[in-house]
Amino acid sequence: MELAPDITEEDLKVFLEEADEQLQVLDKDLIRLENEADNESLLQEIFRAAHTLKGSSAMVGHSRMSELAHAMESVLDNMRKGTLLPNSNVIDALLYSLDGLGALKHELLSQEDSEIDITPMISELGEAIKNNDDLTASNVNGSNREQLTLNENDRETLQTALAAGQNTFSITICLNRDTQWAAVRCFQVMTELSQVSTVICSTPSMKEIEEENVGFDLDVIVSSFQEDVHLKEAIELVSEVVDISISPYSMGETAQAPNTKQSSEKTAERKVTKTSQEQTTQSQTVRIDVERLDEMMNMIGELVISSSRIAQIGKTLELKVRDDDLVQELGKSSSHTVKVVNELQENIMRARMLPIGTVFSGFPRMIRDLAQKSNKKVDFIVEGQETGIDRSVVEHVRDPLVHLLRNAVDHGIEDSEERKASGKPETAIVKLSACHEEGHIVITVEDDGKGIDASVVRNSAVMKGFISAEDAARMTDDEAINLIFGAGLSTAAKATEVSGRGVGLDIVRNNIEALNGYVIINTEVGRYTKFTLRLPLTLATIDSLLVTCNLALYAIPLVSVLEIVRLNSQEIKTISGREVIKLRGSVLPMLRLSKLLCMEQSAATTDLMFVVIVRSRDKQIGLAVDSLLGNEQIVVKSLSKHLGDVQGISGASILGNGELALIIDVPSLIEMATLQASRC
Repeated sequence: MELAPDITEEDLKVFLEEADEQLQVLDKDLIRLENEADNESLLQEIFRAAHTLKGSSAMVGHSRMSELAHAMESVLDNMRKGTLLPNSNVIDALLYSLDGLGALKHELLSQEDSEIDITPMISELGEAIKNNDDLTASNVNGSNREQLTLNENDRETLQTALAAGQNTFSITICLNRDTQWAAVRCFQVMTELSQVSTVICSTPSMKEIEEENVGFDLDVIVSSFQEDVHLKEAIELVSEVVDISISPYSMGETAQAPNTKQSSEKTAERKVTKTSQEQTTQSQTVRIDVERLDEMMNMIGELVISSSRIAQIGKTLELKVRDDDLVQELGKSSSHTVKVVNELQENIMRARMLPIGTVFSGFPRMIRDLAQKSNKKVDFIVEGQETGIDRSVVEHVRDPLVHLLRNAVDHGIEDSEERKASGKPETAIVKLSACHEEGHIVITVEDDGKGIDASVVRNSAVMKGFISAEDAARMTDDEAINLIFGAGLSTAAKATEVSGRGVGLDIVRNNIEALNGYVIINTEVGRYTKFTLRLPLTLATIDSLLVTCNLALYAIPLVSVLEIVRLNSQEIKTISGREVIKLRGSVLPMLRLSKLLCMEQSAATTDLMFVVIVRSRDKQIGLAVDSLLGNEQIVVKSLSKHLGDVQGISGASILGNGELALIIDVPSLIEMATLQASRC
C-alpha cells in the first residue's frame, strides 16, 4: 500500500488516533440520525466527521479511504440540502460504507492491502440517492434550501448602501461536486467579492467556512457600486466554480427573513449551537500515552505508601518525644505531604478516567443489526454515557455488556406479534444506563420483555444434569434464576446466531467477579428483566478489611464482606465433619483461613474468634481469622511473575507501616473450600 512520501510515523499515529475518533462519531451518530431526521446539528456533526476523514486520509495518501469518505460526504450533503431523507435504506448504505472505512483504516495498522472492494459501497451510496422516494418533487428541486436571513445589523448595512446609491445583489455560487476543497473555494470566492463589494451576509457564514462546515453551494448578499458583470468576473477567478447566478436584491425580499416566532426560535437555536461550539473549541486537551498514565499511577502508589510510612514514623516520634520542636515540625510537614500526595493520587485517577460512553458508543449499531436479524422492533435507550470509569475497568466491561445486550434482544424481548397479543407496545425497550454510587460504578441492562421464569430454569437445569430434582425443589426462585449463570445452561428452545447455546452469561459473571464486582438479577415474568452490575471505579486501589492470621496480614476486599461476628467455640458445630455456624436461622459453612492457606494452626489464646461473613455469587461462608485491624484503602500490586498464580491470593499491598499484606481472592477461596468439601 502506497502512502504519501513525506508522511512520518508520527503523522500516521496522529491520523489513526483522529480516524478512530471520527469513525466512532459516525457509528454513534448515524444510528441517532435514523430516529432524529430533523436534527440539523447532528447532521452537521456527521458531515464534519466524514469531511475530516476524507481530507486527512487524502493527506496521508490513502486514496481508497478518501474516495469512500467522499462518496459518504456527498450523500450527507444531499441531506443537508433537504433533497434526501435519512431513511433506513440510506442509513444502511452509510453504515455499509462505514464498515469499509474501518477495514481500510486497518490497512495502515497491518501495512498490507486488504481485499476489500469499495466499488459496491460507492454504488450503494449512489443508489440510495437515486431511489429515495421519501421527498416530493419540490423538495428534490431544492425548495427546502435554506433562505438567507438578515439580522438587524445586516438590514442597517443594506439600508445604508441603498441610501448611498449602491446596487444590492443576491448571488448563488455552485461548486464542482467532485472538489475536495469546498471550504477553500468558498473562502476564495468571499475574498474576491470583498475586493469589489461589501459582503452583507452569507450562507454558510465566514465562521462556518473557516471551520470547513460547508457544502458545495454558497449564497451571498452584497452591495457594490459595480455592476453584476464585474462581480461575476471576480467570482470566475476562483477554480472549480461551475455556476453563478446573480440577481438584484431589494429590501422587499427580506419579508422572508425570520420575523415569525417559529423562525426566531430556529435562529435562536442556531445561535445557541454556535455558542456551544465556540465554548467547546476553547477547551484545551493533551494526548497522553496510556502506558505513561499507568507508570504515573504506579509511582503515585509508591508515593502513597512512602507518605503513609512517614506519617506513621512521625506519630511514633511524637509519642516518644512529645516536646521536641523538630518532631512537631516533622509531624506538620508529614501531614501536609500526605494531603498533597492524596490530592495528586485523586488527580491522576481522574486523568485515567474515561467516560463509559467510549464503551457504549458501539452498542446502538449492534442493537440495530440484531433487531433487523431477529425481525424485532427495538427502542434502545442509553443513559449516563458521561459517567467516568477507570481505563483499567473499561477494558473488562465490554464483553459482559455485549452478552447481556445480545441476550436481551434475542432471548429477552418477544417478537412483535407476541407483544401485541399480550397487550404490550409493538416496539420493545432495551435500556442501558450507568451511574456512580458510593464509590462504585453501577451499570444496568434492562428490557421490558418476557422476564425469566424460575420454573423453566429449574426444569432446564434438571434436564441437562446441572442439579438433581430434589435440589431444584428446595431452591428459592432467586436461587433458581441465578442458575442461568452456569456454563452451558440455556432455556432457549433453539440456538440462533445470537444466543441460545448456553454461553455468555457465565462469561458475564466470571468477568465481573474478576473485577471484584457482582451481578444482581431482578425479573418479573411477562414484564421485565434487569441485570445490575456493580463494579469498583478502579482496579488500582481497593477498600479492604485488614485481618491477621498466624501473625500474617491479609486484606479482604470490602465488596465481598457482608458482616463480622464474634463467636465462642460452643457456637461452632460440626456437620458431616465440616464446621458450621448458625446465623439468624441460617446455617453457614465456617472455614479457617489458616487451614485454607495450608498454614499451621495458630495456638488458641482465647475462647472467642472473629468470623468474617463473605460472599461470592450465591454462596456465603464464614471465614475465621485471628484478629481485625480495621478498614483501609490499599494500593494493589500484582504478584511477581516468578510466583505465578497463587490460589486464594489475588495480589499484595504494602501498608503505611511498611508491612506486606496479601489480598484474599474470595471467589477462589470459596471454590477451594467447595472442592475440598466434595473430596471429604
